[in-house]
Amino acid sequence: MIDTRPSRFMRAAALCVAAGTLALCGLISPASAQTSGTPSAKQGDKKEPRFVRVIFRSGRVIEGEIVSESTTKIRVKISESGIKSEVEYDKAEALKITYDVKPGAEVAPEATKPDYTPAAAAIPPESTGPRKNLYWIDLEGKFGEEITQTPIRDAIKDAKKNKADVIVLYLNADFSQNPLEQLPDDAANFDEIFRAEDIVPIFTQEIPREWETQPRIVFWLRQAMAGASLLPMVCPEIYFHSEGRVGGLGNLSFIFEGVGDDFVREKQRSLRLGHAEGWVLAGGYDYRLVRAMARAEYVLSVRYVNGKPELFEGYPTEPGEELLTDDGKESNIDSLRERVTATGNDVLTLNARVAKLLGVSRDTVDTKEDLLVAMGIDRTYKDVPGRSKQIMKSWADGLSSAKRELKKLYQDFGDVQVDQPDNYANRTKARGTRIRILEDMKRVLRRWGEALSRRWLQENNIPPEVEIDNAIEAIKIQQMKDRR
Repeated sequence: MIDTRPSRFMRAAALCVAAGTLALCGLISPASAQTSGTPSAKQGDKKEPRFVRVIFRSGRVIEGEIVSESTTKIRVKISESGIKSEVEYDKAEALKITYDVKPGAEVAPEATKPDYTPAAAAIPPESTGPRKNLYWIDLEGKFGEEITQTPIRDAIKDAKKNKADVIVLYLNADFSQNPLEQLPDDAANFDEIFRAEDIVPIFTQEIPREWETQPRIVFWLRQAMAGASLLPMVCPEIYFHSEGRVGGLGNLSFIFEGVGDDFVREKQRSLRLGHAEGWVLAGGYDYRLVRAMARAEYVLSVRYVNGKPELFEGYPTEPGEELLTDDGKESNIDSLRERVTATGNDVLTLNARVAKLLGVSRDTVDTKEDLLVAMGIDRTYKDVPGRSKQIMKSWADGLSSAKRELKKLYQDFGDVQVDQPDNYANRTKARGTRIRILEDMKRVLRRWGEALSRRWLQENNIPPEVEIDNAIEAIKIQQMKDRR
């Protein structure tokens, strides 16, 4: 149940306001967020959900139901592009906080035009303080296969068991193409990001719900392309390896070509784009980054105002402005090599330099030691003896064995001969063997199905479970009709 009692901060603030000495009480410094509509103790006694609007210094506005609040943090239940989550925000990031708002009420445009503050500036380094329990998770291999929800969820549970204060996820998802080969039809398909649908809630819902003390979540990116690209963007603290890349989504403008009319195609694209933007907004980043990653015709540039990045749509017109993506038309079309290697500018691929300039990356680091220094915990951390390496390796080894078993079962199924006209007993036995093989295939698919891509299944002729059920039923009917 939501605690609707007034916080200690609110009670103290009320007393200070009554005495006309709020600033002297030390509750609000000049650099702190401005708060309006602060509720009285009487309001705090209400049983109904309370809603809040937070206007951030970046210009982003969120509205939601208050879950909990302290003097420095506020946790809010939000819904963005259909994704519901509980997110905790640092009040220092806010330009203005308004309580007891009416959901959906119009926000004055001038209220959302402060200087842009990158999300990377939100959390200060922890150079002093008690030692932090650091839990490390290596996410390497193919996204959706070795990198998938079951082992990640198991590792997070192990981190909780080990009382982790900080969880670092090193993400290096496989993404390699021969630059001289034409891409297959579904390469870098925008829809691959939805493979993350079952992974994102671990960070946006399960950790906030299940951890009494919220851990500090950090992503260190080496490679997060195509389907893996938006997973780390739900986290407000990201660091890049010097070879780091995030992108590979640039075919949204071309999917559904030849299907339906222009309006239907564009509607489907907009729905997908809006869903993806919700993930990025949940992490505190600018939604236009996703548009630039996904739409070849989208032109995005950046200028720097007082040293801070400011994104704008269109081409640069002033000195010091930088083009991030062009319109991808005529002479601007990237070459095949540029498209395959993600080095062109038809769509946005964040590398270490650009990510840091735009505030997506806090810093560029190439070693664990440098990462901990950048995080400000190099002198205040201790590694916990977790099982993340064993968990990830066990999953990868099990998946490899499952693939081999499915291939063998498919071959064994084809080797069983039922067509024996003069031997009813052998026909019956063969049908029973086929059914057992199909049941074994179902067992493997149920255990490892989340990590078996549609492409892999098709390439190896492994039918989906529903087709296996139909085949089993067909064999049973054949047996019933058979005669000695």
